[in-house]
Amino acid sequence: MSRFKTVVPLMVYVDPSERTKIQNYAKREKTNVSQLAREAFRMRMAGGDDPFNQGFNHGLNEALRIINSTDGAKLAFPSGKTVAKLLTDEIENFLRETKDAKS
Repeated sequence: MSRFKTVVPLMVYVDPSERTKIQNYAKREKTNVSQLAREAFRMRMAGGDDPFNQGFNHGLNEALRIINSTDGAKLAFPSGKTVAKLLTDEIENFLRETKDAKS
């Protein structure tokens, strides 16, 4: 069976500078851009269950812990919202979902 019967094309747009970086990275890793893209899609779709995403979330959770334990971050704005709350709300937007959270 031809390989082209088992895969379908997908076009992705990137900035020209990103394209160069991606191509150079693929060359260094002795792979191709298509394989890098497939790995990236799989990793993101795996959510927090992927080892990379687990480490990513761990780093963000550690940053949240540090912010919440810093006295200076307890400073409140006139609205009543603290610096810690402002920062942690923004950081939490970057946490990757786990499969359990998606169900």
